[in-house]
Amino acid sequence: MPLSVRGTQDTAVDRWTDQAMRHLGSLEDQFMRILITQLKYQDPIEPLNEREFFAQMAQFTTATQVQNLNSNISLLCSYLLDSHLGNSLLQAANLIGKRFEAVVSEGTVTGVIESVGFSGGRLVVFCQGKEYPVDSLTWIGGADRETEQL
Repeated sequence: MPLSVRGTQDTAVDRWTDQAMRHLGSLEDQFMRILITQLKYQDPIEPLNEREFFAQMAQFTTATQVQNLNSNISLLCSYLLDSHLGNSLLQAANLIGKRFEAVVSEGTVTGVIESVGFSGGRLVVFCQGKEYPVDSLTWIGGADRETEQL
């Protein structure tokens, strides 16, 4: 029976390449493709220098950690923003049924707050089908302003 010998480097690298590519995301995928290409086509007499290899691995690890950190910070910022908006809305809900005075481009408007919400990223109060930004309110009270001042 003839003895056949297959190259071990190519099959091992190919197997490792297939497994590695299945588990990696975009940044990892790019790095691994470069690294595997280097390993696959390196000169067997002068293989990749260990220092260079470990320096590349350290750079890859750092890049991956920075990418993960960015994702976590984005998630945290999103959570904090959602929490802040939710708290603002809950606090503004206490204004429903109260009288208000607001200064808008048409002048001064008074009325009773019927509901609150967000419009265009701003917290607003609604009165008689119109919305007024909370930062335009100059007075909020339980009765007429004149009655409260007496």
